[in-house]
Amino acid sequence: MSDDSPSDGSAQHAAQGTDELDRALRAGEPAGERAAARDDAGEGAAAGARHGRHRGDDGAAPGYAPRRTLTVRAEAARQLRRRRTVVTAVLLAVLPLVLVGAFALGDGDTSGAPDFVELATEGGANLALFTLFVATGFLVPLVVSLLCGDPLSSEASWSSLRYLLVSPVPRRRLLRSKLVVALVSSVLAVVLLMVVAYLVGTLAYGPEPLVSPSGEAFDLSGGLWRLAAATGYVLVTTAAFGGFAFLVGTRSDAPLAAVGSAVLLVVVSTVLDQIQALGDLREALPTHFQYAYVGLFQSEPAWDDMLTGGLWALLWAVVAIRLAFWSFGRKDVLS
Repeated sequence: MSDDSPSDGSAQHAAQGTDELDRALRAGEPAGERAAARDDAGEGAAAGARHGRHRGDDGAAPGYAPRRTLTVRAEAARQLRRRRTVVTAVLLAVLPLVLVGAFALGDGDTSGAPDFVELATEGGANLALFTLFVATGFLVPLVVSLLCGDPLSSEASWSSLRYLLVSPVPRRRLLRSKLVVALVSSVLAVVLLMVVAYLVGTLAYGPEPLVSPSGEAFDLSGGLWRLAAATGYVLVTTAAFGGFAFLVGTRSDAPLAAVGSAVLLVVVSTVLDQIQALGDLREALPTHFQYAYVGLFQSEPAWDDMLTGGLWALLWAVVAIRLAFWSFGRKDVLS
């Protein structure tokens, strides 16, 4: 802010009027001139008081309220209009169609394949479960990392981040709005994938009940709540990668660096999980319990591994997000 602000000018005006009154009294000026000097001093003081009321005690501009800057609704509208959001949604919606086409073009021989592949064509619920199974290892972490790591780093790469902060948008509010929109977008993206998979599978293979690899069949309600619980669990475990991508996005000006770092974490965690010598230390890896939701698809659902995996994933996510807020609050934003 310039040194020649209106509040300083008003104070100077008041001081000048007071000095003129003092000089008039010392020089013995006539009463009329002394009254004029007194009036000038009073007008300067009044102008300063009026300007102070308009700016507020904290010096903020009229009408400025930090809570009204970059609302979640405004940030959601910005992100939904972006091309990468539309392309991501289209690709997720097309994936179940690709799977149905692949099964139609295949020779039908699934010998030696995992049980989920053998059962994928048994009905809409089984195709949805198979889609979740093939997307858990890489596709879902990639999408969540993209939606969580790209928003802030993109602002930096466009050189618009500093203008948002000069607006001024408080840093914590900026991060909070982008994080909320990113998390909600991640949930909607995975839900879209599952809903489309179920509908496409139902149209292609019929509304057959969900059949587990152990041969148990579940009715409509039993199958749907298990699918919903499995989808929610995958989202929770993937939050670790989303939080890590969000952290890198606060430190990098390149969106590819934020997304690539989270994908690298997936690869490294998967490799380390194969090292048996690590023993119980592998449980802390964010990919160790990725497929624990398989325990839901039996007569008595197994919750122990899901609980452990969910807690570890949330710990990863909370630590990464907390570090993101801490580091961004102390970062010099130059882009």
